[in-house]
Amino acid sequence: MKKTILIFFLTFNLISCAKPTKNESITNETEIIKSNVTQGNNEITIKYSTPIKGYNVSVKWLIRGKLEVHGSENFSGPAMLTFENLETKEISWVLHPEFTIDIDKENLKYFTVKDGEFVKTQSFTQISKYIKPKFDKVGTSKEEEGFGYTYIPFFFQDVDFDGKDELILTYARTYEKGGSQNKIFKSPDYDSLEFSEMTNEPFNNFSGFYYGNPSADAYSYTTIDYKNKTITQHGASGAGGNGESIYEFKKSEYEDEYQLFKKTDINNYENREVKETTISKYDSYGKEIIKVDKAKTTNG
Repeated sequence: MKKTILIFFLTFNLISCAKPTKNESITNETEIIKSNVTQGNNEITIKYSTPIKGYNVSVKWLIRGKLEVHGSENFSGPAMLTFENLETKEISWVLHPEFTIDIDKENLKYFTVKDGEFVKTQSFTQISKYIKPKFDKVGTSKEEEGFGYTYIPFFFQDVDFDGKDELILTYARTYEKGGSQNKIFKSPDYDSLEFSEMTNEPFNNFSGFYYGNPSADAYSYTTIDYKNKTITQHGASGAGGNGESIYEFKKSEYEDEYQLFKKTDINNYENREVKETTISKYDSYGKEIIKVDKAKTTNG
């Protein structure tokens, strides 16, 4: 019990020092950890057998329960991901709100399950092989991965066209029609030794960026066009309507990087007529300067 309480306070202190942009998000994540502590769970340590994108990666994981995905026997819960830079030996960490990984058969003995419901687990360490996405550039096509998809809790990829890989977390739980929530973090650099969450549009809503792409029925998913420097978030309504938000980027006049230039919404949610609206325009620093510039409607 003392060990479990210590785990909670260590985790809580790390969260408190993270300088979050959204207090509500931190509160929710803290409540998740409290929930695990009251269940008397012990932490599980996952160590990846090989370096990942220049980091040694380990995970401290608290099981919350069975993963709420049809046909899955996996467990899920919040986890602390620790990244050790191979060159500098600097340590960075990220809280993964909903982590899961396949448990080796020999480690299932540490779990207590009653009537199909998770009860508790003992502490143990598992060495796991990292599985990376099938393609170097995820999200370039809705169905590029095909079926038989394997869940990947995190991976690295450049999503803001600056040539530097961001860290992308994938939530374990999927939506009803496929797809899963994603979180994106800027990697540590000379300005900061920590991963920092990207909270501006369109990076704060990468639903189904990886997990959603293989499913043709996914209500929402995100794709990237690296040639034209656009990010598109696709969505659907229950009444059969479809829509997408297109974010266009262009090279900044003052810096050698791409900044958000324009956001356009295209949908047929009203009367099945296709409506195209330029929602916002941005200056060379990515700061919004115009809202609802113009709209046009055509027959769908």
